[in-house]
Amino acid sequence: MVDNDPEDKPDEDEAGNNYQEPAELDRIISPSDVDFTPRIGHELDLHLDLDNGVILGRSAKFHEKFGSSGLGLIGAVSEVADDESSSLFGVPVLMDLMSPHVVFVAGKRGSGKSYTLGIFAEALALSMGRNEIQVAGVIVDTVDVFRQMVEENADQEDLLKKWGLEAKRFPVSVYIPRKTYLSLPDEVKKKARLLPLAISPRELTASEWGYVLERGGQLSTSMTNLIGDVLESIRKGYTLESGEQVKRKRDFSIADMISCIENNPAIDELYQTSSKTALIQRLRRADRLGVFHTGGTSAQDLAVGGQISIIDVAPLGSNAEAVLAILTNMLSRQVLTYRMAWTEEGTSAREELPPTWLIIDEAHTLVPRAGNTPAKDAIIGYAKLGRRFGCSLILCTQQPSAVADEAISQADIILSHSLSHQSDIRALHQRAPAFMPDQFKDKLFISSLPRGVALVFDQSTENKRAFIMQVRPRMSQHGGADRLSGIFQAAALAPDQVEDTIAAEEESAEPHELPSIPRPPLKLSKEDWAVLDDWMRDYVERLFEERLQEYTITEDEHPHIQTSNANEDESEVQLEDSPFDLADEMPEYDLKSLELTIRAFRNLSPSVLRKAMLRKVLYAPPSHGFLFSSDIRERDSFAIVSETLDADVLLERVISILKTAGFDIVRALQDDSFSFILMGTENARASISAAKTPAYSCVAIALVSPEKKAIMNLANRLRSLS
Repeated sequence: MVDNDPEDKPDEDEAGNNYQEPAELDRIISPSDVDFTPRIGHELDLHLDLDNGVILGRSAKFHEKFGSSGLGLIGAVSEVADDESSSLFGVPVLMDLMSPHVVFVAGKRGSGKSYTLGIFAEALALSMGRNEIQVAGVIVDTVDVFRQMVEENADQEDLLKKWGLEAKRFPVSVYIPRKTYLSLPDEVKKKARLLPLAISPRELTASEWGYVLERGGQLSTSMTNLIGDVLESIRKGYTLESGEQVKRKRDFSIADMISCIENNPAIDELYQTSSKTALIQRLRRADRLGVFHTGGTSAQDLAVGGQISIIDVAPLGSNAEAVLAILTNMLSRQVLTYRMAWTEEGTSAREELPPTWLIIDEAHTLVPRAGNTPAKDAIIGYAKLGRRFGCSLILCTQQPSAVADEAISQADIILSHSLSHQSDIRALHQRAPAFMPDQFKDKLFISSLPRGVALVFDQSTENKRAFIMQVRPRMSQHGGADRLSGIFQAAALAPDQVEDTIAAEEESAEPHELPSIPRPPLKLSKEDWAVLDDWMRDYVERLFEERLQEYTITEDEHPHIQTSNANEDESEVQLEDSPFDLADEMPEYDLKSLELTIRAFRNLSPSVLRKAMLRKVLYAPPSHGFLFSSDIRERDSFAIVSETLDADVLLERVISILKTAGFDIVRALQDDSFSFILMGTENARASISAAKTPAYSCVAIALVSPEKKAIMNLANRLRSLS
């Protein structure tokens, strides 16, 4: 019999260890709070931290080193044990967010699986806000349910309080098709944090154009060959019948493709009029979607450190699937490419793309078990290789039996809500990375799971079997019809030609504003290159060729390879608290004496503004020469964007933090209408530059130091200004 009187308990057990009573565990829900409290006979043996709760995706040794840092609350244990004294009912369930994972979420329609994806997104945003992780999150939204994260969940404030949470809105960036974006009032765009989504036609291969132009990608052989020749002609240039030369284009529009079909004599000679007419009609139909445009939205725009980006293509209706497949393909390939590359100084190409959590809903449409899509190979490659380079993947589906085995087999964590079809239940049994009690295998049991309840499987050695979890309530809103939903539907019916109100400077900001000096050459490990499939190798070569990026395949090992994760014994360097705090009084600094120029742009989106300023602070000759004139290996670079602070105020705060950390201003100088403030200590250097638009202020910062821990602590403190 258990004696619950703490005064009668010994301070230590027989082994001399400090005694801790299981009943003292923090429990955030009780059986009376939920309707479903199943009693499971098998003993529940989980990775349990008495101070925090059940830990998913993290070994005991890793957790001992990092503690509560980088954990996200996703729910609470909701099963009852035969022995109530050992029950873990109500104990919080926290998931590791510091290391890369592949997570698989399943559940029939209405079971709460998309809601669970929102929980993951909130957990990432909260951990980033606490400066515990520096990653990017990208949600591929097919059904218009995630953009409401910008609004707090005020309807469930009482329920949130029971969980120790409060309603909160998250500053996500929501990318919607460009045509829809242009049709919306400015006040709607700003309130909903909307940005234009576009795909450059240059990103697509001939076979990928097939999926855009014909459902299922089944173009005739003649039309497939025709579009391949059109793409090659534009990329290499061609001669008109008049003898005039059409110069090669690295970036081009659908209009350029149609012009090539109509005016290239070589095309006219090889193909019948019927084939050309049919292709032109299909290209014009694709153009009317309003999502294909020169420049396009790159992975660098979507995968921004410290930010959750949502790709919402609901306004495209029945055309959304093909567009999402193209976007997901592009995003997966580009993230892997830049994460596997590094510069001569030994630093990973982090300024291009940070470690990225890619969250994909309705995965069975993009990575099907049978058939093919433009995204299938890319997602499978991301699942297999992403963790090697610090990247994570969350796949969600209502049909687990319809998702490619190659993707699910990589999952180390699986959450399954209610499933009805025997084929889906069987697929879950076969792929579960932990022991399943017979009760969980019963069709009636798993099909009767209430909304918001999930079976949880964790590959970590400490979690011996699957268990039942009640998903926590959302802090922000989830889905549901709102005013913008109706506007989206109306926008889908807007005229084909919408006046382009995006400033021309935004679309051409990079070629006009960025320095003409080449990017530093990149290296790729021969070992990494060997594990890529042929398609991925071709993609890397084509991507770097289009971007004029030099690279070499080397025998050297990647200096930042992800050799360990939270399930292994070794781990990354633990971050320590910075020696200074923003709450401390910071010294003022008179910027007027420096005669600085804050570069003024027109209406740039935050992502374009970040990208332009980062490239400038890294590659402009004065800044680059100052930062990399000595043998310093560790580097971090980022841009802080604010809607509330003026650029000069934001710049002053950045300088104050750097001065508090021991940096002094070495000099300030001008280059091509940009000002650079160069600061340093005995061992570290920093270059900063500021810019503004009518809506945003931006300060770009590049830091170099021989000490990784110091530079990461300082970078985290500076990022907290955003």
